[in-house]
Amino acid sequence: MPFIKHFLLLLLVLSTPRLALAQTGADGAAALDKAKAAHAVGDNKTALEAIWVAQEAIWNQAPLGVRHVAFVTEQPENFGTYKPKATPDFQPHEPLIFYSEPYGFTQKKEIDGTYSYSINGAFAILDAESQIIGDQDNLGPYEMSGYRTFSVENMLAMTIGLQGLPPGSYTLRVTLTDNLNPSKTVSVDQPFRLVGE
Repeated sequence: MPFIKHFLLLLLVLSTPRLALAQTGADGAAALDKAKAAHAVGDNKTALEAIWVAQEAIWNQAPLGVRHVAFVTEQPENFGTYKPKATPDFQPHEPLIFYSEPYGFTQKKEIDGTYSYSINGAFAILDAESQIIGDQDNLGPYEMSGYRTFSVENMLAMTIGLQGLPPGSYTLRVTLTDNLNPSKTVSVDQPFRLVGE
């Protein structure tokens, strides 16, 4: 659409070390039990390692989702370093900067022990009557491969210019699809207002 002249979708994955073992649901439950038992006797190293195993198993069974959704004042440099905007009000010259932390997407473990993922993005802008007045599909794919630790610290930052959009109330709808498991998809709506200068 003509008012959408600028957008940037950045998927940046940062991770801290995790025990990278593929687990079934039963193994995840067993790992949680192991973590609890190890913690009870003060063996926190073993407890943490077991929690990381359980975390991977639970992640793999979870639906695709997002958390910490917010409009932010600037592009975040790293996971969790976002600065929420005080209000959802934007000036005509001010771009939307959308932040979220996706989880539950497929991280495929390769034969060499490394992981890979692939996600497609899309957005739409809806007016006050929930009609789509602008959209962009097939942003991406956003892919990473060759990383050796299972990643749970993932951020998505999307910047969208609003040139030509008249003042009013709108909703930004962001949709993510897991290319390695297309049954995993999630949409999130974030209302905003464009105000006159």
